[in-house]
Amino acid sequence: MFYSKSLDKYYLKSYQIIAWLKQIFFKGAIYRFMMERSSHVEIQSPHVKNCVSDFMDINDKFFYTKSDIDLDESLFSDPKKYDFSKKINFLYIVGPHFKLPHKNMIDFITAMEAIDNRGIEFEINITVSKDQIKKYDLWNRSLNSKTIFHGYLTDKEEINKLFCDNTILISTSIIETLGLHVIEGIKNGIITIVPDEDYAHSVYGRKIFKYDLFNKDSLVNTIENIINIDKVDLYNYIIYQQQYLKKNEMDKYKNILEVFNEVLNVQE
Repeated sequence: MFYSKSLDKYYLKSYQIIAWLKQIFFKGAIYRFMMERSSHVEIQSPHVKNCVSDFMDINDKFFYTKSDIDLDESLFSDPKKYDFSKKINFLYIVGPHFKLPHKNMIDFITAMEAIDNRGIEFEINITVSKDQIKKYDLWNRSLNSKTIFHGYLTDKEEINKLFCDNTILISTSIIETLGLHVIEGIKNGIITIVPDEDYAHSVYGRKIFKYDLFNKDSLVNTIENIINIDKVDLYNYIIYQQQYLKKNEMDKYKNILEVFNEVLNVQE
């Protein structure tokens, strides 16, 4: 994330100079120092390599794309059931670092405000505690009555309970290396919405429900489009997402022999 031009621009555009120095400049300098002295680099997704290349010459680097996702069939659930004449469950998974600019929680908040004004029945499940959200100036307290504050969850069973029928997971991150919360949503058979960004195309495919960053109307329109889609099409969408994820991650395993051969050749 230290090598993201979109995130770099966002910090500076929003005049968060101190945060930019702490989160990007100094950390980026350390990683750049390490990268310059490394010949082999392990990454989680091809878009990371593209981001790094925007900041430094990588022609003499060997990049190995690994998979950190368990693809066991037992971990993939059947698509959940959707009936949007009933209450919608909006799921927002984020860690204790939810205030950091790259998580971009304001997109989610403003979209929920707009959805509330349109009279749509919904509930928000969020992995932030009520005490934490009190200290977040951008949160709209009028959403409290519609929100269940779970706090940061570590228990797998508790997390899996959030992936239930009529659930739409929304991710608003400006940049991710993988976005494990979205991947868990896909594996658990629910609808996911992500920003229309290169990282999302790389990890989740181009046939995704997406919206334009920093545009609440775009996110609201995507939600309304989903509500009006045929149930069969939603089912097929989730199946496609799961199949894409499996293929994309399996392709990464093909790099294993390549990196082994490369390292062995260097040692010889």
